[in-house]
Amino acid sequence: MNSNLWRRLSWLSLSLLLWASPSWAAPQPAPPAQTAAPHYVVQAGDTLFEIAGRFGVSVDALLEANPGVAAETLAVGASLSIPGLSGISGTLSTHAAEPGETLDSLALRLGLRRETLVVLNGIVNPELLYINQPVIIVLEPDAGFATPNAAAFRASPEGGLLAFAAAHNQNPWALAAANRLPSPIRAVPGALWVIPGGELATRALPYPLRGLQLQPFPAIQGHTLSVHATLAAPAAISGSLGAWTLTFNPEAGSDLDQYALQGIHRFADPDLYPLTIAVAGPGGQVVALSQRVAVRAGDYLVDLPLTVDPETIDPAVTEPENEQVQAIVSPVTPVRLWNGPFALPSVGALRSAFGSLRSYNGGPYNAFHAGVDYSGGEDRPITAPAAGVVVFAGPLVVRGNATIIDHGWGVYSGYWHQSVTEVQVGDRVDAGQVIGYNGATGRVTGPHLHWELWVGGVQVNPEQWTMTAFP
Repeated sequence: MNSNLWRRLSWLSLSLLLWASPSWAAPQPAPPAQTAAPHYVVQAGDTLFEIAGRFGVSVDALLEANPGVAAETLAVGASLSIPGLSGISGTLSTHAAEPGETLDSLALRLGLRRETLVVLNGIVNPELLYINQPVIIVLEPDAGFATPNAAAFRASPEGGLLAFAAAHNQNPWALAAANRLPSPIRAVPGALWVIPGGELATRALPYPLRGLQLQPFPAIQGHTLSVHATLAAPAAISGSLGAWTLTFNPEAGSDLDQYALQGIHRFADPDLYPLTIAVAGPGGQVVALSQRVAVRAGDYLVDLPLTVDPETIDPAVTEPENEQVQAIVSPVTPVRLWNGPFALPSVGALRSAFGSLRSYNGGPYNAFHAGVDYSGGEDRPITAPAAGVVVFAGPLVVRGNATIIDHGWGVYSGYWHQSVTEVQVGDRVDAGQVIGYNGATGRVTGPHLHWELWVGGVQVNPEQWTMTAFP
């Protein structure tokens, strides 16, 4: 073979060998970094079905993302990867939205991007968080944002960030940085600001409203809701829940603690109802808070059909009588006369519960039992469950011999079908005092006591008041 040709072939072979060798290979781009899927730590009472529903994934997807996990072996403290949340990592938890809280204020105090919370919760309208709404959060802050566990404060509208920093012993420039502001002069008076390192708490309410508590929660059809407003300075306060007007009253002479009690109607639709609180300060400036409150369905029975005197279900009789009673129980006396839970007004056995649907004389089930019935003959005494003033005592067609007691703050109790009434209008009664005796007057199928309770002009379950100390 020609020597020149041999040399050319040898060099070509060596070049191909070097080109194919890994040690001489051209550098390849690094694969994109993989973000670890967020995880959730199983709590007591959790099930795979509930966890999947909470995070908007299927049970199958949850099991596929967590090999070795089974519904029957789900253990408290186990860490579950949550699929489908692209770009999010860390430990997931839930937070109940507080009064006055917004997505922006929650992101600010947790050190998270607003977009992170939107993605986690599939929120369509980020401006609307209802009170006690379970919001999925990440316990680890997003890079470059404020430190978590920050205390949130909504400052007085008269003060700027410099005054706020001085009042809380903070460096104004550091405070501005923690609140994602380029400088203290960019702060808006009355805005929500966070102080890094504080406890995970919020005071996101507009000044002078310093606190707002709703209890028991959630609100339920046929139950009573207490709204407690705490003020930073004396002010006139008013409000509404849906179509119901809230009347606030001070507790024990303190103008800074105001309470409004409101019954939720038995037939109120389970839905979100707007809660509006308006506070007028001494200077005449009015600040308002509007946030939605969830009302849940109650768990009520259906009674067997009842046969009664036709006159007692005639609208020509029932409607005027209902209007008469409604007018009696609508005024709100500003003095609270009761203290602690209500006592039972009878030692008789429970005969019929509150809220059960009822049909009269073969008609439709379009009425509900508006009180609680206790058994017993005409020799069984009826006692006042709490202190109050008698505002009605007399005969009615549907309710029979009736007594109504005003306990203050818009709370009234009624006692129907009595054989004998032992009190008169204007009498002041104490808890345990005999006010009458069981009977069979009015719309009845036999002798008993019908006990009714009105709060804010709405009939509610009296038994709730025997187990809860309102306000």
